[in-house]
Amino acid sequence: MRLRLHAGGALLLATVFAVPQNSPARNSGAERTFTQPVAEVQAALKRLAGGTSGRLPVLDGFVIPGPQSLSGYQRPYYQCEVNVTASKSGGSLVHVSAKITAWLDSPAHSGYQVLESNGRLETDLLDHLQETLAASSASKNAAGANAAQNSQAAISPAPNIDAPVPQLPEHPVVSSSSNKERAEPPDSQLQQEAKSLEEILRNQSHPTNLIAIKMNNTPVLQSPAADAKVLFLASAEDEFEVLDENPGWVHVRISGLSRGWLRRSMVEMPEETKPRASDSSVAHEPNQLEPNREDSGGMQSTAPFSVSSEEMGSFPGEWAPLRGRNVKIISIQQKPGTGRITSPQEKKQFAQAIFKRELPGLASNAAGLALVFDAEDGGMVATSRAALEQWNSGALSESAFWKQCLLDPPEILGAN
Repeated sequence: MRLRLHAGGALLLATVFAVPQNSPARNSGAERTFTQPVAEVQAALKRLAGGTSGRLPVLDGFVIPGPQSLSGYQRPYYQCEVNVTASKSGGSLVHVSAKITAWLDSPAHSGYQVLESNGRLETDLLDHLQETLAASSASKNAAGANAAQNSQAAISPAPNIDAPVPQLPEHPVVSSSSNKERAEPPDSQLQQEAKSLEEILRNQSHPTNLIAIKMNNTPVLQSPAADAKVLFLASAEDEFEVLDENPGWVHVRISGLSRGWLRRSMVEMPEETKPRASDSSVAHEPNQLEPNREDSGGMQSTAPFSVSSEEMGSFPGEWAPLRGRNVKIISIQQKPGTGRITSPQEKKQFAQAIFKRELPGLASNAAGLALVFDAEDGGMVATSRAALEQWNSGALSESAFWKQCLLDPPEILGAN
């Protein structure tokens, strides 16, 4: 089945594109000539739903296999570069080349790798562009025909004819709904998918604390140090969500659970970015969650965390109960002034409070919850909806519940 580039494109906040760690991709892309002028083709490209980049569900079928097994890669993304030039015939020549990147988790070498496209993404984008241009031309032709018909009707009104009008034989009225059902059989699966996408869009968060890269080939580092490992090289005008900052470095979200560091001098900070709120102001933010005495099991001190963002998306990992399924992803930050290290017990009590709060209103298409602690000593805690409901109803004890959760790293919540 051909992958549509526009499907699900709005679900993702940021896309990672890495510079190859080995040999550069050899695929030269694909091109096609269209009869429409350059300006019209460029306008159609801007209207493509989902744009020209996004996340791939799998690598198989989109890249040329290499020596490394595709099962060793995670979080595949694509970005299509599109060049439109005027053709000699007066139309447009469109050239598309796709860059595909994925995270290689290997004991010998881990990092983002560039994989060679097999041309399927390029062909699909050109097909989609052709369909968009055809639909636009048909709409213009229909509008022109209607305008001409209305103009002719205004100039030459129809003559009045005084003649008997033949009566049509009466027939039983047929329900329009039954006709529609015969003409268009319901597809419950497609309707359910559309409903799920709409619900994801309603829950999609839109970060406002974004920074932009100033120059091409800006290194994104694994830690805030000059000699740290380079994760990949960012391009000019790439945007990332800010997680933390100091006078020399900015901690950013790359995609999903991926994090990185950028030199502050290499990015453009938005004018509306303000210093992080003090402890007293954080307590009044609407997305702040501080467990009370009941939620925290008697803990009277204020939790050192706050919720920074919430979004619906595909589970960012390979944990079997949630792999490839939609979950609610909640990012958690430490409050200013609490230091860089928090105790496992504090994380456990805060995660427990969030799980209890989220279950009643969890979207019907969410298979579970994933909590991401954005800190140097952070990690992820995830649970399936089934385990959460059993724990909430008392069918699972607390210790049994935590054993059914994903803890990454395993010691993030201490000994259970």
